[in-house]
Amino acid sequence: MAESPTPATDRPLTLEEKKAAARARAKAARAAQDAGATLVDISDSAASYIRESAASQGREEGVRLRILAGGCAGLEYKLDLLDKGEAVRVGEREIVANGVRLLMDLKSAIHVTGSVIDYEDGLLRRGFRINNPNATSTCSCGDSFGA
Repeated sequence: MAESPTPATDRPLTLEEKKAAARARAKAARAAQDAGATLVDISDSAASYIRESAASQGREEGVRLRILAGGCAGLEYKLDLLDKGEAVRVGEREIVANGVRLLMDLKSAIHVTGSVIDYEDGLLRRGFRINNPNATSTCSCGDSFGA
């Protein structure tokens, strides 16, 4: 993945620096897609949890990933199980990672290209964690990020 053109500093990014970083992410996402690379990967533990949840709710073994404005860091992840036979919507891409369908819109793909969706089940945290190399900041809970 290409490095962001923004220098690492302790100051907030300017609007122009944020725009340049967004253009670089979009270019990297298009290049990865054109090269046939997996835009987002799903870990074994996340795939297993998605399969178990889908089976228990009578749904398809797949999720829709969306990036929404909000959360403590500016953008938040939203994962939803797919309904049986749910089709790809206009403007979405379908990826199969670790045997699980993943649908996401193109704007979300820009923010998560190169990410790995993982699932943790421990004493302190239970849930999905997205290891996102494009995040410039994250909140302590890991549910939102800055770009």
